Amino acid sequence: MRIQTERKAGLKVGCQSYWSSHPLVVELERSTPGLSFVRDDCAGLFRRLEAGEVDYAFCSSISLLRNNDFEMAFPLGVSHRGPGHAAVWGLSNAQAHVLSYIHERTATLREQFRATQLAKTENLKQGIRSFRELFLATPVPRLELVPLMRMSTGSSSWSCLSRLLYRLIFGVDAYNSLVLAQNVLSSPQDLGDDGIELRIENDALQKRCSFPHVVDLAQVWREITGLPFVSTILQKNRRFPEVFAPSRFSECLELAQMRMQVEPCTYYPDILPRNTQQQAIDLCTLWKGLGYRLDHDDLRSLLIFLYFCKPLEKKSLEDEVFTLKMLRWQQRENALHSL
Repeated sequence: MRIQTERKAGLKVGCQSYWSSHPLVVELERSTPGLSFVRDDCAGLFRRLEAGEVDYAFCSSISLLRNNDFEMAFPLGVSHRGPGHAAVWGLSNAQAHVLSYIHERTATLREQFRATQLAKTENLKQGIRSFRELFLATPVPRLELVPLMRMSTGSSSWSCLSRLLYRLIFGVDAYNSLVLAQNVLSSPQDLGDDGIELRIENDALQKRCSFPHVVDLAQVWREITGLPFVSTILQKNRRFPEVFAPSRFSECLELAQMRMQVEPCTYYPDILPRNTQQQAIDLCTLWKGLGYRLDHDDLRSLLIFLYFCKPLEKKSLEDEVFTLKMLRWQQRENALHSL
């Protein structure tokens, strides 16, 4: 019955028009009949999945924290496992000294992360609590001028990671001060030469050459945690009946993951995208640093990210609901680990 329903209505999958997900979308379009894609931005996909306009959606991972009805459909998504500059902080020459500060803080945070065994502990909630206690007890080195940054609260996981890393690197006081000052930071020009600009996905690939210095956010996350960063995950809305998904769905993504590592030119568009200096964007390096089939490390990273982000979210799941949801995810993580 489900197969007949799918053939009649077709399977609708929401996705974003990002170069990071381009190979998987191309492979699915080539190999999966009866599949149609609905393209939208992060906020648009959230609304469509919430309303049941799509059967599945490659939504930002932070959506799992903002809607209790959203669940992982399959362990599929976009995992950033190597350098690719899919999200960057852009810094001016006047901010060159901030780079060394970021490197030093990253090293300190890495030691705190290891000390609390967050990558391995079975009691993740207690591990997060221990990390926070250690983090708050460790003085943040003084920086003469803490850089400003627009604290986006948009639907992108990169925006949430940016806020989280800012808080971890520059300290709680700096973060709280910046949150209070957001009403005066209405445009990038308000930041001046002493500010940090966040650029994500296609915009980051196109404009990062405009900055004298850039910080790769996924790379910083990996240096601190030792884990990849999962920006996107295939999600479903459990309020609506699940539509049959063909077995080829998973197979196509594994094929895309393999091909983009070995022969990425398979997915090159007819006209290569260019940056603001009219140079071809290095899609090969981007794709070789990605994974689409999420493994144990990906799910552990996702759990940690959501635990860290919850206090920073104005609207998120209630504590009890969040805890139950995270327990379900940990069970999935443990199941993958035992395979």
